Amino acid sequence: MPEQTTPGEERVPVLMVAYEDSADLDINNDGANPTVENHDELINNGETYEEIRALKRSDAEQYDLSIVEPGDSLWREEFADLDSGDVWRVDELDD
Repeated sequence: MPEQTTPGEERVPVLMVAYEDSADLDINNDGANPTVENHDELINNGETYEEIRALKRSDAEQYDLSIVEPGDSLWREEFADLDSGDVWRVDELDD
């Protein structure tokens, strides 16, 4: 029987931009939330990629992230049963 979760606590697949391991991040640690100062440059230089990451629905909605829903072109059946830490690189997904 599936584990019962509190509304908003279930895991959903979220489309995110991630940085290649080799990317030279310029991180500004001033303030409460560190930011990558050269984000646009890294995108333009091809040092990023898209990934699907399992997050709590409440977190995805709080930060207005793109949730991948059934019927979306990126949807895969393996997204229906997610665990914390599940990650898929979009460019490695089967068509």
